[in-house]
Amino acid sequence: MDRILQAERDALAAVAECERQSAAELEQARQRRRTLLERTQTRIVALHARAVQALERRGAEILDKHLRSATAEAEQLADPERRRSALERLAARLTTIEGPQPGAPR
Repeated sequence: MDRILQAERDALAAVAECERQSAAELEQARQRRRTLLERTQTRIVALHARAVQALERRGAEILDKHLRSATAEAEQLADPERRRSALERLAARLTTIEGPQPGAPR
């Protein structure tokens, strides 16, 4: 009978040890998961920051290109000789009678 009781105590101790080890392994797995999630979140934030910087740079480049283009056009329009020449060409085009256009009704 003593052997049976001792075997039962040994079995209960073995079960308790298994439960303790399982709980420790479970906590380690949870800690690994938390670490992985934290690293993943850090990487995502870094990727978003780089994407925002790239978009801001590209937006600034596009804005600069448009500003340079607008400045060049403004400079061309500010040249009196160029403006006079353009107006003369426009007036000539508007006042010149040309032959029938292809596809125009007769």
